[in-house]
Amino acid sequence: MHCSHSRCFSPPGSCFSSLPPSLCCSRVVASHGTALTQSGVERLHYWRSSIALSSHQAGSTKAHSPSSPHTSAKAETVPVSSATAKLKLLEQMQQRSQGAMKELSQYASSAPRMIDARMYSASVAAQHKLSEKLSEANVYIAHLEDKVSSHNEDLQAAAEVFKKVSMEFGTTGRLADAAVAAVRFGVDQEDAIAKVKKLRSRLDALELAMKRERENFSKRVPRKVPVTWVGAASEVRLVGDFDGWTRGLDLNNPDIESDSVLRTFEAVVPLLPGKYRVKFVVDGEWRLAPEWPMEHDEQGETNNVLEVQ
Repeated sequence: MHCSHSRCFSPPGSCFSSLPPSLCCSRVVASHGTALTQSGVERLHYWRSSIALSSHQAGSTKAHSPSSPHTSAKAETVPVSSATAKLKLLEQMQQRSQGAMKELSQYASSAPRMIDARMYSASVAAQHKLSEKLSEANVYIAHLEDKVSSHNEDLQAAAEVFKKVSMEFGTTGRLADAAVAAVRFGVDQEDAIAKVKKLRSRLDALELAMKRERENFSKRVPRKVPVTWVGAASEVRLVGDFDGWTRGLDLNNPDIESDSVLRTFEAVVPLLPGKYRVKFVVDGEWRLAPEWPMEHDEQGETNNVLEVQ
């Protein structure tokens, strides 16, 4: 049975024309200003069917009940009571609808949400970049720890050398005093000459030992090595095994305001004497200096060689 109400969007057979227009789905929507979803429309149809069934059962009960003066008196007030009951039913339907919407909102809050693909990709890329930086930082920290350990060993060796030198100076001082006394007050001239020769030999040995230790300590003093890169670039960095292939050292362009395509990048690198394998990172790309000597490492990579005397 089709709905006779205007603007009703109920499917054929789902609306009851016997109901007043105030309970029609479109009128309810228009009166409350709320757009119902498909599930809300289905619940409204179910509630209207329940109301119609209740009205039909009430009519049947009244038809089979015996007539009396009291019954006829009540029949006169049916329009008022039916309107009040309909309003109460409408309020109940509204309360049930609000309860159902609350349940749906709770489910929606606990349900998994859709994730933007671009945001997810950006977060993954940022996490990967942070992981790379953390790995580089850990490698650099390990290199610094090795460097500190090496310096501690050098300090311990220097302390031992100074201790021996102090003892040797004490022995040499006593020999010098004995030689001076033998020459000045001694009767035996040969004994005085022997003490002077012994003092001279101890002084020569001390001088040789100090020279050797001075050379060893000189190897632990960094040399200032100038490094230059000429080419078309905006950023240049020197990376190598001198710091474990971690951070490297940035080269600066002294003439920043120059309009020339070829730029000169310079830096002074403090390096200990030895042989180093290095590379240049020019605008994020690995480069080799063609005028520098080259060699292959254990992995087959070609690197520049930097020797510090």
